Parts: sequence; C-alpha cells; structure tokens
Amino acid sequence: MKSVDPKRETRNNVYIFFKLYLEKILGKGHENHEWDLPDRSKILQAYAMTDVRKIFFACALTWAFLPSYGQQFSIGVKAGALINWGSFGDKDDKAEYSHKIKPGFYAAGLVFFPLKNKYSFQTEFGFSQRGRKITFNEDTWENNAVYYFADASMLLRRSFPLNLGPNIPSQWFINVGPHVSYWISGKGKIDAGGSYSYNVVFDEMPLEPSAPDFDKMYLYDINRWLFGIDVGVGFSAPLKQNRKLTTELRFTSGHTFFGSKTSASNRTLGFTDNLRANEKILSLTVAYTIDVNVQASRKGKSTKDKEVKREKIRR
Repeated sequence: MKSVDPKRETRNNVYIFFKLYLEKILGKGHENHEWDLPDRSKILQAYAMTDVRKIFFACALTWAFLPSYGQQFSIGVKAGALINWGSFGDKDDKAEYSHKIKPGFYAAGLVFFPLKNKYSFQTEFGFSQRGRKITFNEDTWENNAVYYFADASMLLRRSFPLNLGPNIPSQWFINVGPHVSYWISGKGKIDAGGSYSYNVVFDEMPLEPSAPDFDKMYLYDINRWLFGIDVGVGFSAPLKQNRKLTTELRFTSGHTFFGSKTSASNRTLGFTDNLRANEKILSLTVAYTIDVNVQASRKGKSTKDKEVKREKIRR
C-alpha cells in the first residue's frame, strides 16, 4: 500500500483552499464545476463557497491541519503604525458626514510556514488601536473616537528573489488573505465649540439613567466581529543565526459595517452619528522572525546522545 506523506497532503489542502478563496473573491462560479479533492479539502470547499466570514473560519480549519507534523516554520513578532478611514454604505450619508484619516498602531505575534514553489502560509494574532474621526451638522461638530481591537489574519504569500547585494539572499513578496477583528472597547471626544470626553458602552441607552451619563457613548445593535481582506507587499532581509527582518505595507478593506444608522446614542442635544460604515486601513509594519527546524534539532539531539553512549562504552 502506497504511504501518504501527511506534510505534502497538508500543503495540497492549503493550495486548494486558497485557489477556491481567490476565485470566490474574483466572483467566479463553482456551481457546475467538479473538483477532484481529498476528503478534508471538501470541507474547505464548502466553506469557500460562502461569504467572507465563512472564508476566515475555513482558513482556521486549514490552520488546524497544518501542523503538528510541520518540520520547518518561523515564529516572530511585528509592530508598526497605521492610518484608517471610514467608508459609508449610502451616498446620502457621505453628503451628511465627512470622514477624516485616523492614526493608530498594530502589534502582533506571527507563525510562518514555508510551502513549495516559493509559497508560504502566515497567521497573525495581535492588537490594534484604530478609530473614527467624523464631522457632521454641516462640519460644525466633530466626533473623534478611539477603538481597541483584537486581530487575526491568515495569509497566502508568494515570494520573489531580491538582490540587495552580494551574498544577501533577500526576497520581496505579495500576500493576500482574510482578516477578522473583535471590537474590545473604545473612547472618544466630541467637539462642538466646547469639547467633552466619553467612554464607549456596548448597550442600549436607558430612557431614565440612574446617574448623569453625558460621558457615555451607547452603541447598540452593532457588529463587534468585523471581517475584511488583507493585501500586502513587502521584503525580507536575513540577519544572523536564522533570523530575518521583514517590512510590509498592507491594505485592509473592511467588509462589515460597524452597525446601523441608529446604533450610536449620546444624551447631548444635537448629537448624531451613523455606524453604517466600514473601515479601510493602511499599515506599515516591521517583523522580527526566527527560523525553526524541528527535524534538524532532533537529529542534533540524536547525534549528541550517540556520542554520550560511545563515551560511556569507552570508559
């Protein structure tokens, strides 16, 4: 019976998923197409034919197949600055409200799996500070909000050789994949001639509060899980002892509205807001990674054990 290489099977599953994923994004149909897939990949196919949210969880399923038996991978940390801005869903809302660019930051840990043909799979788990800066009431009022998110990304990367100099095996790359954020908390400041600060409360505004609550921004019927697509380009340069430094410019296109037109409430007379908008993010980050080769380390340990045994026999 012919043995199956589990590592090769996992790689094939990853390739098949991302092929389906990219075709989903490009709008190609799957209705009358039969795929010759392994059993596990049929699960991925079912997820890939649904919306962006299911795509992310299919990617997570792929991650579960990756591996305990993966022999080579890289681990590291990354951080950098970002800017984000909003995009309203309706043309009328764009005339009533104006979005401004809001700066922030992003930090994450990452795991990177090399595949074949210069492809690789990377997953990130991190934290970001983003927000919204909008003007309304004929641009006489401003709502400057800061939001905090837990983030996760899964990316398929294709690398290309880059010549930075003699004996410097560098690479540049492009990557694409799903992104999900969980809205943790927030705060902000409203400026209408005078200004006051507030904290975000994820609840409906009470009709009769037990205490004055002008310092609270109530957000009700919102989407705390926000889904989007990451597209990035960057380059990596080797350091000493299996270390690498990677710089990436990434654009994230949000696909989920924060909420509805009536999701935000504040007791200040004249305040209005509209959360039927998603976000666009542009980030520039630097990552420091360490390459790990499990198979090589096991061989090294085995060799040392044999040398110890030989030394005991000689004695």
